[in-house]
Amino acid sequence: MSRILPVRTGWDPSPGDADFYPDDLPEDWRLTYFANALEAVALDTDVWGRADAGRIAQWSRDVPASFAFYLHVGKRGMAEPGCAEAQRLLGEHFGGWTLRPDQGGEGDLPETVHVLLGSVSAAAESHASALACEVPAGLDNDLRAARGWLEELAAAARGRPALALMGRARFEDVQRWQSLVELLGLS
Repeated sequence: MSRILPVRTGWDPSPGDADFYPDDLPEDWRLTYFANALEAVALDTDVWGRADAGRIAQWSRDVPASFAFYLHVGKRGMAEPGCAEAQRLLGEHFGGWTLRPDQGGEGDLPETVHVLLGSVSAAAESHASALACEVPAGLDNDLRAARGWLEELAAAARGRPALALMGRARFEDVQRWQSLVELLGLS
């Protein structure tokens, strides 16, 4: 059975997340608080690409040992400036890269790449060692429908690890998905 990991993009609060962080929590402690509630985070190229080496190294020190960072690469793919350095600085916390299939041939992808797919049906056709699928709009807060989608993703992944990319979903919804994945035996 495939291991599926629900992943949110970024740790900054979205509308509807007003109660997630305590009011008196300093802003520079948000990542640590986030990492103790969720298992991983996805970061867009414009976030990790603009961060200096000191900041990325600090991110790695601010999270528990089991936490992972998944970094999206833009149009240049793995030729994006700073890819190797970001991976090195995150060390064991580096979970993998996400990129769209049209950004490079899957046969040329390194083992740590998760191909970002638009649909579960595309997952079944993928030859990548790991997958990342965007959760369809509106599904993030509908656990009954989410169950069917997660089971479909697990079947399409055929034993490979998979990310359920939840975008900027509410923190509470990502936590509920983590619980659902555990209940379904997909964690």
